[in-house]
Amino acid sequence: MHYSKVVAVILITFWILLLISLQPSYMRFKWKTAIPKNESALVMHHKSPLSTSSPTSNEMFSSSISIGNERTFMMGTGQRWTSSAQVMQQETYELRCKVRYLGCFCEKKPEKFFKKQSIYLMDNKKPKDCFKICSQKHSKLVAWTPMKCICGNMLIPNKALSPSNKCTNNILTYPKVTCARNDVSAEIYLITKFCENETLTMESISSNFIGLFKEPSNFHETTITGHISDDSQVTPVWCYLYCERKEQTLSMVTAANKCHCGHTTDQFRLNNTLESKPNQIISDTVAAWRTAAQDFRCDLRIFLPPQTSEKIFLRSVPGSGNTWLRHLIESATGVFTGSVYHDQVLASGGFLGELDSISSGRTSVIKAHDAVNCNSKNIVLIRNPFDAILAEYTRQRSSSHTGLGNINMFDKPDWTQSVKRLAKTWLSRNIAYLKSGKISLLLVVYYEDVKQDHIRELRRIVDFTGFKVNNLEERLLCLQLESTGLFKRPPKKDGFNLYSRDQIKLINDYIATLRSYIEKDAKSLPPLPNYEKQL
Repeated sequence: MHYSKVVAVILITFWILLLISLQPSYMRFKWKTAIPKNESALVMHHKSPLSTSSPTSNEMFSSSISIGNERTFMMGTGQRWTSSAQVMQQETYELRCKVRYLGCFCEKKPEKFFKKQSIYLMDNKKPKDCFKICSQKHSKLVAWTPMKCICGNMLIPNKALSPSNKCTNNILTYPKVTCARNDVSAEIYLITKFCENETLTMESISSNFIGLFKEPSNFHETTITGHISDDSQVTPVWCYLYCERKEQTLSMVTAANKCHCGHTTDQFRLNNTLESKPNQIISDTVAAWRTAAQDFRCDLRIFLPPQTSEKIFLRSVPGSGNTWLRHLIESATGVFTGSVYHDQVLASGGFLGELDSISSGRTSVIKAHDAVNCNSKNIVLIRNPFDAILAEYTRQRSSSHTGLGNINMFDKPDWTQSVKRLAKTWLSRNIAYLKSGKISLLLVVYYEDVKQDHIRELRRIVDFTGFKVNNLEERLLCLQLESTGLFKRPPKKDGFNLYSRDQIKLINDYIATLRSYIEKDAKSLPPLPNYEKQL
């Protein structure tokens, strides 16, 4: 019995000593493998070339970076250690949510903004927490107050949005407008890309490559932050991520491995591309990428005070690019455009003027397809009928403003009948537009001219409207990279002939009729382009 007690004491002592000796290592292991609660999946592995220049963990964790017409919110970052070798390895964790800020608005019950909304109590949390919740619910619209997160997919039709100046982030609304006594200020956002785990690589940023350009003589005048590093470890991906975090729209790498961040300027307009693929950077050149940062120079949009703007109609045959031109006009003027149609899809996609009354005087131009005799100014957008007919037919069959067709859609009698109907509409409406008012109150804009040089055409439009845009040139510089918008249909693929010989002849005759009218009865208007197809 005495012997067994001695053995038990020895064993207990041994295990106590063993645990004490292992405790520091065990605690260290747990600490090194712990990951912050808010941390999300891995985005990018990188070794910071400069410890003084690279973003710190705290800086990355608390930041939110802007994106294009959108904004990326970095939901979490941190460090992870390998438990086996006990070697620290820097890793960046991000949950990227692309959103676009639509404005700050007043409402007694903000949940009335959306149809079939979901409501979550926020308890003074930040908007990025709301984005994460709504993204998980696959809701593209967010209304945020310090106490509520409201998710939805469709704005309520004919809802007059009343701007507010009470939101802390309010930059889009008219500063003299305040909410009524019992109203609540709510920030509305559009999620353009749901939150997802993302890894940045050369391949993933290749679609954002702008080109290879001659290096400006004075880079200091070209960039906002100047060069960051000339370390040999600098890579385009590292430079891209760094500039994006600093909310700069361009990341640029020279042949000497210098990383520059900035925006387009008068000294660096991104003209005269030397190379359109990210090949090896040669001496005296700079490779430029468009980061995901928001360029506020052309993104800020407001509602004007009531009864400020005169009625200016933007008229076009359906399929002529009206929605795209509205995006360009909003970007150039900074004022929401209106519409006579109150299209919920367009409104829920960021065209908030869709919900406003055309008599409010709060918007710039007003979309309309019908021709009405009036004394208002009219901007007439004309497009090649072969392209306009195709675009409208595809929209009708796909029920989408950006839908694309396939060859099977055009091998049907319905296509033949639609060509006759849409071609006749193209001619009759365009002539009606040109007759709808005085020539002096008319501005004809050809879609193809906008596509070729939208900066030049936007100057014409702004001058015609009479809007005083103090920062027009800055906005136009921004629009060099922000010209598409959310509703620009991708270019059609070549490879099959959609129009028969008889259809081509019919449309060519309509083109000749419109050209003859312009040459005889509207000589002061710009001549119609050569739209005819060869038989």
